Amino acid sequence: MNLELEKKLWEAGKQEQAYRKEIWYEIIDSLLDDFHQFVGQDFHRDPEIQLNIENPNCPSFGRWIWTDEKGEFPLSVTWSALIGGDIIGTEESGDTFHVTILLFLFDTSGNNRLRLKTGESFLSFAFEKQSNYSGYWRSLGWCQDEWGEWENLG
Repeated sequence: MNLELEKKLWEAGKQEQAYRKEIWYEIIDSLLDDFHQFVGQDFHRDPEIQLNIENPNCPSFGRWIWTDEKGEFPLSVTWSALIGGDIIGTEESGDTFHVTILLFLFDTSGNNRLRLKTGESFLSFAFEKQSNYSGYWRSLGWCQDEWGEWENLG
């Protein structure tokens, strides 16, 4: 990820004025470029980005990405995912900007969402800051939809 943009990401919410929309778009695109290298698969990016920057102390964003629907083979899968970012923590603990991707897998022959028998229904990834302030993507594995907010996604 571009070092200047990454610094802005980690400092989000700590500056007096909110970043301009264009800066956030650059940060989000840079994060997605990094994720592309991490997963090694091409994907599309929704042109619409949900961006909340009215409060400079609590910015947040969300954007959908997805693979092509190619059902050429019986074991083909596609996915769609939501990248989201917001502030976590408290001022005393040092607010930190947190970025995650929730990835949903689909069987392309029937467009059924893939889930584990144990209830986990999506893969989770986090962009984490290391001690040298350089971030990296890390897989958090399969997760359950604890509040049912993704049940109707299909």
